[in-house]
Amino acid sequence: MSARVNSALIRQINIARVFHALREHPESSQRDLGRLTGLDKATVSTVVAQLQDLRLVERSEQAKTRRVGRPETALTIPRSAGVLVGVRLEPTTIRVVTTTLTGEVLGHCQLPGSLDVKAALVTVRAVIDRELAEIGEGWASVRAIGVGVPGLMDRTGTLVLAPNLGWRDVPIRSTLEEMFDCPVAVDNDTKAAAIAERLFGLCRTVEDYVYVTGDSGVGGALVLGGRVYRGASGFAGEIGHTKVVPDGRLCGCGRRGCLETYVSEAAILRRLAEQGIDAADIHEVAELAVAGRPEVRALLEEVGRHLGFALSNIVNMLNPTLILLGGNLASVGAHIIPSLETALSEQALGPSAAGVRVRVSPLGEDAVPMGGIALALDCFLAPPRLSVPRG
Repeated sequence: MSARVNSALIRQINIARVFHALREHPESSQRDLGRLTGLDKATVSTVVAQLQDLRLVERSEQAKTRRVGRPETALTIPRSAGVLVGVRLEPTTIRVVTTTLTGEVLGHCQLPGSLDVKAALVTVRAVIDRELAEIGEGWASVRAIGVGVPGLMDRTGTLVLAPNLGWRDVPIRSTLEEMFDCPVAVDNDTKAAAIAERLFGLCRTVEDYVYVTGDSGVGGALVLGGRVYRGASGFAGEIGHTKVVPDGRLCGCGRRGCLETYVSEAAILRRLAEQGIDAADIHEVAELAVAGRPEVRALLEEVGRHLGFALSNIVNMLNPTLILLGGNLASVGAHIIPSLETALSEQALGPSAAGVRVRVSPLGEDAVPMGGIALALDCFLAPPRLSVPRG
């Protein structure tokens, strides 16, 4: 039994490797896929045949030529293979992105969110229905759905705690699976965004990085050795609740001095309002900084220092090569990175600080829903979701 299980798992891993190689290198030949994956010719041939049986791969009519020998057929993942749905579930907004199985974006849609659990999940269904109608697809084409939620998710898909939503112990994954009758993956929104960076963003070749985002709160994800580090219960990476000011401002988690109370969008807007500066959102804050408002620039410089102080501890402990700013932090990245880097150089050990880069995510406001796409793709390819004919 153990041998059978291990062999089935290995087959599934090989399928995922070949699929991702073809996703990143469309129109590859089987020889190309062998080179990209390190798998032998027979294994690649078997996997490609299985993917063809599942209508996930097509051979193009136009041959892929080589310098020597017979021409090779180019392989592609067709548009008809299905769609993936990625969801960002926030207190104020529920945003959906639909893509092909290769990650090509087909459309976006969003509706106002809700702090009521049932109302929010009903809205998730409504916004997906609307988006599928806009791209001309039905539910039969949906291979899987991935959802990013700002809160502590355990390994069963239960939302244990979401301070900014006011939710506790909500079985989101099982509820959505019953609602949609298709595979659903749910994860912390920042972890989802970090996975999106690995599949679609700046971190395709980066093994060790820290992803930090600021939306309704401040979230963090640790990627070590190319995989998200989750910790014993799945809660690792909550940098937003790192203490930066002893006995500081009261946080939504009930503690004081959390990073989130100093660098989140809500904290920035509140501090500006205290100075008589009204800004509707973080984008307007960025515009004010570009316009040269000294109070705004000074506040963003302070935000960078707090963030750099918190990240210096992570740099010392984990020695990442990249820190990536996403979400609303990306919107003001140009204004906080200088003071952030200064704080890192002052607080982190010299060799570790010198080896880390700070960058802004290119995925923008789609980082979390694209994280949902990454979760959905992983869910679809993982056993036993993908039915593989016995070979």
